[in-house]
Amino acid sequence: MGSVLSQFQGQSGNQSAKSRAYVPLVELKATAVLRRRSLFGLTDSVFRLEDSVTDELRNDVQCTLVSVEIDKETGIGKESKVAWMAGSWLFATKTDTKDDGQESYSLTFMVEQNFGEPGAILIKNYHPNWFFLEYITIHMPAGSDAHFQCSSWVYNNTDYGGTPRVFFSNKMYLPNQTPKGVLHLRNLELQQLRGLGTGGRNEPDRVYDYDVYNDLGDPDKGEGFARPILGRSEKYPYPRRCRTGRGMTKADPNSEKPAKGVESIYVPRDERFDHIKRSDFLGSSIKSFLHEVLPTIEQNLRGTDDFDSLLDIRNLYNNGLKIPTEHLNSSLSEEETLCGFKNAFEVIRELTNGDQEDSSLLKFPLPQILQDNESAWSKDEEFGRQSLAGLNPLAIQRITVFPPKSSLDPSLYGPQESALTEAHIEGYMEGLTVAQAMQKNRLYIIDYHDVYFPYLERINKLEGKGYATRTIFFLSNQGTLKPIAIELSLPATINGKPGKKNKVLTPNGDRVHWDLAKIHANINDSGVHQLVSHWLRTHAVIEPFIIATHRQLSAMHPLYVLLGPHFTNTMNINALARKELIPANGVIEKTFSPGKYSLEMSSIAYKSWRFDEQSLPSDLLKRGMAVEDPSTKYELKLLIEDYPYAVDGLDIWWCIKDWVKDYVNHFYKDALVVQGDTELQAWWKEIKEVGHGDKKEGWLDLQGSAELVEVLTTLIWIASAHHAAVNFGQYAYAGYMPNRPTMGRKLIPEENDDSHSDDSHLLRSNPIKFSMRTWSRQSQAIEVMAVLEILSTHASDEEYLGERTKTPFWSSDKDILRAFETFGNRLKTVEESILQRNRDPSLFNRRGAANLPYTLLIPSSDEGLTGRGIPNSTSI
Repeated sequence: MGSVLSQFQGQSGNQSAKSRAYVPLVELKATAVLRRRSLFGLTDSVFRLEDSVTDELRNDVQCTLVSVEIDKETGIGKESKVAWMAGSWLFATKTDTKDDGQESYSLTFMVEQNFGEPGAILIKNYHPNWFFLEYITIHMPAGSDAHFQCSSWVYNNTDYGGTPRVFFSNKMYLPNQTPKGVLHLRNLELQQLRGLGTGGRNEPDRVYDYDVYNDLGDPDKGEGFARPILGRSEKYPYPRRCRTGRGMTKADPNSEKPAKGVESIYVPRDERFDHIKRSDFLGSSIKSFLHEVLPTIEQNLRGTDDFDSLLDIRNLYNNGLKIPTEHLNSSLSEEETLCGFKNAFEVIRELTNGDQEDSSLLKFPLPQILQDNESAWSKDEEFGRQSLAGLNPLAIQRITVFPPKSSLDPSLYGPQESALTEAHIEGYMEGLTVAQAMQKNRLYIIDYHDVYFPYLERINKLEGKGYATRTIFFLSNQGTLKPIAIELSLPATINGKPGKKNKVLTPNGDRVHWDLAKIHANINDSGVHQLVSHWLRTHAVIEPFIIATHRQLSAMHPLYVLLGPHFTNTMNINALARKELIPANGVIEKTFSPGKYSLEMSSIAYKSWRFDEQSLPSDLLKRGMAVEDPSTKYELKLLIEDYPYAVDGLDIWWCIKDWVKDYVNHFYKDALVVQGDTELQAWWKEIKEVGHGDKKEGWLDLQGSAELVEVLTTLIWIASAHHAAVNFGQYAYAGYMPNRPTMGRKLIPEENDDSHSDDSHLLRSNPIKFSMRTWSRQSQAIEVMAVLEILSTHASDEEYLGERTKTPFWSSDKDILRAFETFGNRLKTVEESILQRNRDPSLFNRRGAANLPYTLLIPSSDEGLTGRGIPNSTSI
C-alpha cells in the first residue's frame, strides 16, 4: 500500500507550506457521535482509562475538514486547520437519542471564509484503542447542518500506516459528478480498500480481496479431513469468498490453514457484526453449544443415542434433557468473556424457557408445526402444502415431460430411465390421464435424482443412507397438492454389490413403506434446502457482490448507498459458517446425509446457477410455476393460485422493484449515464470475471436503466426476502425433526434381502421403532434443533426491509428520502394483505391441517423466534 500512502503525504490538516496572503478564519462547530465499546458491546473500563491518559498527553483524535472546492495552491481540496475532539474520554457526554453507548464530542474547525461546502473529513486516531464512529454533523453558519454518516470502526492511526481515515458527506455523486476538491480522496480510498492482494490480514484491516473456498478442510489432520477446493475449477466451480491471507497447510500447499481455537476468520473490520448486534451473541452461542454443551450431551447419551418412539422426541419440549453440568468446562478465553461471549450455562438458558428454575435443563420451545395440531405434520396434505409454503418452496416445478428425464451422463452413471409409469399415478388424478393432467397444468414434481444420484454410493458408505428421490404431486380441484408417487433410486452398485433398485411407492400401497418414502424425500429436501436454497443461493452468491461493491463503488456512489444495508454482516456470518457450520466435520457434515460431500454437492448445484434466473419472476417462469400474462397484476399468472411463497413474494418483489426504479431513475437520466458510469461498469465487470468468474453465462448487459434496475432488485431480493423465506422458519418446521429429518441412517429393506434381515424383522415387528432408526440420532437431532433455533432468531436491533434506523443520515436528498418513505408504506400495505390472506379460509395452503399460517414474507417482526420478518440483509 506504499503507493497509496505516498499520495496522502502532507494531508495532515496543514495547508501548503508556501507563503500565502492572510485570509480571515471562521469557526465551524461540529458534533461527533461515537461508541467506545468492544466488538460485542461490553464497555472495557481499562480501555477507557488508557485512552483518557493519552488524551491528557494530547494524543487525541485529529480531524481535518476538506472542501468540495479546490485550493489553487495545493491542487487538492481546501483543508481546515486541524481540530481535536473536545471532551474527556473518561467523562464523555452521552447523546440524547437512546441509552446505547453513544457518546458525543465537540469539534471546532477553523476554515477560510471562502472555504465552500464540506465534502470530506480526514481522521487520525492517536488513542491506543478503537471506537465506532457513528456520524459527524457540521453546524453550518446559515443554520443548516451537513452530515457525515460514517458507521465505521476507527483504529489507531499506526494501524493504517499513518494514512488518515476518509469519510465523505452524505451527498451522493456519480464518478463524473464528483466535486474536484474530493475527487482525489474518492480514488485513493478505493485503492486502499482493494489492497495489493498479498500478505496476511490483521483485525484493523479494511482490505477486500477474493479467494477460493480452500479453507473447508484440514488435510494436516489426515486424509479424512481433506476437502476439494471449490472455485476456479471446471469440476468444482464456486463463488469467491473474502481472502484472509492465512498460511497454507503442510499436506496441501493449496489449502489454507483453518482458524484454530478462538481465532476469528478475517473479514474487513467494518464487516464485523455491529457493536451491539445480538447476532454476535448468537454466533458465540453456536460456538459454546458445539464445543461445550454438545460433547457433554453425547457423552451422557452414549449407548442410548437412538429415539425409540415419537414420545422421546416430544419429551425434548415437555420434560427437556438434563445436562450434567459438572462436566461442562467453559472453553471461553478471557478475551471472549470480556467481549460478552456466552458460556455453556447461558446458552442452555437461551435455548430453553427463561422462566424455568433448573438452569441445567435443556428444554426446547415447542415448534410451531406442533402448536395447534400435533399429528398434522404426518399427513399427505401437509407434506404437499409444505412444498408451497414450507422451508423450501423453491424446489417444486411443473411436469412437462413424463416420465421425468435425467440429464446425467449415461457413460458415467449408466442409463437413467425412470421407473415411474402412467399406471402408477393415473388412479390418483380425479379421472384425468397423464396427458390431460399435464395439458391442464395439474402435475408437479420435486426432482432430486440428478442432485443426489452421483453421490449415493459414496454417501451410503458413510453413516448417512439414502436414495435419489422424485416426488410427484397432483393439483386437486380444491387447489391443494397431493403427493401421488415417490420414486426411490439407487446406483447400480452399493458397497460393491449389485444394487440398481429403482422403486416407486404410492399412497394406497403399503402405508408403512409410503411413510418411509416420504421420510427419504424429506431428507433429500432438507439437504438441498440447507446446501443450495439457503447457503449457496443467498450466503455464498452474495459475498462476491459485497467484495466488488467495496472495491469498485465509492462510498459517495449512489449504488453503494443503496446496497449498503443489504450487505450488512453477511461476510461475518459467512466466516462463522466456514469455521463452525460447513467445514470438515462441522455441523452440516455431522448431521446431514451428504456428510463430507455436502459442500461438494453445492458446488455441483452452482454449475446450473445463473444470475438472470435469480429474480422471483424468472425463477417462477423457469420452474413452470407461472406463465407470462399481460392482463394480470404483475404480468405473471401463477398456475397454482394458492402458492403462498409466490403470492407474497411477488408483492414484495414489486415493492422492491418500484423503489429501485425510483432510485435509479433519479440518478441515471438515460442509458448513456449508465454506460458512462466508470465505477458501475468496473463493478459489474469484476463481479462477472472475478467474483463469479466460474460462471460465463447468465449475466445481463448493463446498457441502460432497465437492466440496472433488474440487477439491483435481484440483489436486494436475494439478500432480504429470499433469505428470509428459507431461513427464519427453520425452527418452526425443522425444530421437530420427524417433519424435516436431515440424516437418513437406514434404507428400506427389500424382501428376501439377507443383508438387511435384522432391519426387515424390525420393520415388520415394530415399524415405528424402525422409523426412529431411519433418521437422526438423538445427539444429531439436538445439535440441529439448537443451531436452527439460534439461526431462526431475530436480533434485538434487527433492521427490516423498508427501514434504515441505524444510519439516520444516510442521504441528504429529499426526493430519495420521500421515495424511501413510499417504499416503507407500500411494504406496510403488503403486510396487511398477507395477514388478510392468512385469515381467508378458502386459501387452504396458507395454513393447512397444521394451522400454521405462512408468515415468512411478512416484512416486520419483533425480536426472537417469530417465524416472520424480512431483515435487510443475509445477516444470520
